[in-house]
Amino acid sequence: MFRIGDYVAHYKEGVCEVVNIGKIDMGSSDKEYYTLKPVYDAGGTVYTPADNKKGQIRQLITKEEAENLIKAMSEIDTIGVTNEKQREAMYKNALLHNQCREWISLIKTSYGRNKERILAGKKTINIDERYMSSAEKFLYGELAVVLEMPRDKVSGYVKEHLDTEMI
Repeated sequence: MFRIGDYVAHYKEGVCEVVNIGKIDMGSSDKEYYTLKPVYDAGGTVYTPADNKKGQIRQLITKEEAENLIKAMSEIDTIGVTNEKQREAMYKNALLHNQCREWISLIKTSYGRNKERILAGKKTINIDERYMSSAEKFLYGELAVVLEMPRDKVSGYVKEHLDTEMI
């Protein structure tokens, strides 16, 4: 169970702070809910059952886990599917599983596909762009919180760290 003031990763909203725990006025339900405030959406509020049976929220990774994840990025596999409909389903699942490694896999897959298409003189595919953008938002948001840095600096930090690891 999470406590007020904890930060969690929500499967659709990214990093959120738990601001309240209790019943909400939705009829006769005795169910307890977490009231979450998305870190990167000042006006947003999310309610999710405190029993978390569907796994909609999880604890953030630690700073050490984040640093190890960044070091291991080059070793994380891409999503190996060629069928476009299956690819979109795989992308969607990668987002919904709410796990950093899956987001990295999605980002690497989309980035590689976009790069290949551009080099071949073709346009990028909207599905790749859309899912990559969401995965980056979730990943960089979580890394920013645990590494205690602004979200807009995370991409550069990751690239800089990857570049030094390759040398």
